[in-house]
Amino acid sequence: MKEGDFIRLDFDAFVKETEQLVDTTHEEVAKEHDLYNERVKYSPIPVIVGAGHLVKGLDSDLLSAEKGKEREVEIPPGDAFGDRDPKLVEVFPERKILSLPEFRKGDQYPSEGMEIRINNRLGIIAGRFAGRYRVDFNHRWAGKTILYKYTITDVISKKEDKLKAIIEASYTSPDEFTFEWKGKDAVDITLPDMVKLDQGWTMAKFKLVSDIRAHLDMKTVRLIEEYVKKDEEKVEEKHDHEHECDDPECTHDHDHDHDEEKKEE
Repeated sequence: MKEGDFIRLDFDAFVKETEQLVDTTHEEVAKEHDLYNERVKYSPIPVIVGAGHLVKGLDSDLLSAEKGKEREVEIPPGDAFGDRDPKLVEVFPERKILSLPEFRKGDQYPSEGMEIRINNRLGIIAGRFAGRYRVDFNHRWAGKTILYKYTITDVISKKEDKLKAIIEASYTSPDEFTFEWKGKDAVDITLPDMVKLDQGWTMAKFKLVSDIRAHLDMKTVRLIEEYVKKDEEKVEEKHDHEHECDDPECTHDHDHDHDEEKKEE
């Protein structure tokens, strides 16, 4: 492969020392290691080689990879998720931790290994002692050598498919988005309803636009939000006799039939 290539990547990643699963694109592997998430789509992921979307060591190894051939590479901490910094472990009083939104209702309690967001920083509860909690703000896999087993399943060449791959990598399924090319260096992308109330979209759109400009040579990217008023449904009153016959004499004839039946009795 070479820098700038669009590919689809199938992989399993493990901590070398413990064989603990870090990440995978295989549903069966996730289930085997009790890391299955029903919200995750398990399939080869879109990647732009050399774009920095992967850990540095894996991104570099892709340059030596070929489509369809499985590779295995060990990546040291410095080229994976970084070396562990002891200064990034901090101590917080219990009342501070219990005041976090996820614990206020009392339906769950902080435990070791749990990921929390405190002071706008993502950390992991490393332990509890004397009414205090240690929170580790290092990456979960910092200081670990990561073993990747991967295969490039596809090389994406069409311009339209590359745009869909960027959308998928930046946010979600590209099928929810529609787009139209405007000449050689501009594209209009109509956004789906689901992004309008998604707080995560604010950050995702900057990555989306940046990647489109950098890797598709687009000067102009328009993100279009549409708000279409839905037609009000017309509610029709239904009356049994009127539904059977629109002729005003229909009711008279119906009553007459009943009178005839009474005479025969």
